[in-house]
Amino acid sequence: MNKIQHQTLALAGILQSAVLVDQLASSGICHNECSGASLSSIVNTSSDVTDIFSSKEQLAVGISTLKAVLGKKTKSMQTITFYALSLINLEKKLMKNPALLDTITTEISAFNQQAFFEITHVNSIARLGELYKSTLGGLNPRIMVKGEQAYLSNQRTADHIRALLLSGIRAASLWKSQGGKTWHLLINKHKILKTIDSLETLEDSSKNITQS
Repeated sequence: MNKIQHQTLALAGILQSAVLVDQLASSGICHNECSGASLSSIVNTSSDVTDIFSSKEQLAVGISTLKAVLGKKTKSMQTITFYALSLINLEKKLMKNPALLDTITTEISAFNQQAFFEITHVNSIARLGELYKSTLGGLNPRIMVKGEQAYLSNQRTADHIRALLLSGIRAASLWKSQGGKTWHLLINKHKILKTIDSLETLEDSSKNITQS
């Protein structure tokens, strides 16, 4: 897999976190499999995107959203785009704060050593949500999540939203490590869309070979 393919997958990871946050804030529920994959990415220390997201299904929400955002501008994508760009900017601030980065890294290491629950368990999500709140949640400007107050005021939903914001920071860091830059989104739009098509064709072909 080449650099643009890795960048595209990581970018889809950012968009996926943004969409899942929006789903939770608006309805109190989100895509289960993609949420689990995004949450798992937080505690996966690999620098290889394909080790973190091992199948197209794990990034299904992110890939479809990336297509929509780059393919045509719609009003419904404005909030998602705002969250995604905010996550990229927040990751940039984190990289300029070594002490905060060290705190997060240490806590994730401790999490992996004390993995008593599955990543999707309410206790794990609460711990990851608290990590975001106590670290990145203090950086300005804060990411203000819009949605229904009934869901935003629910502690479990709030924890889940914060944990997914943390997964978005992880995806942004992964994207940057692969050479991703914000201005690429403007000049490489068609290249990214072609890459998504090629990745989908590649995976479909692999499945056909396996099934034959």
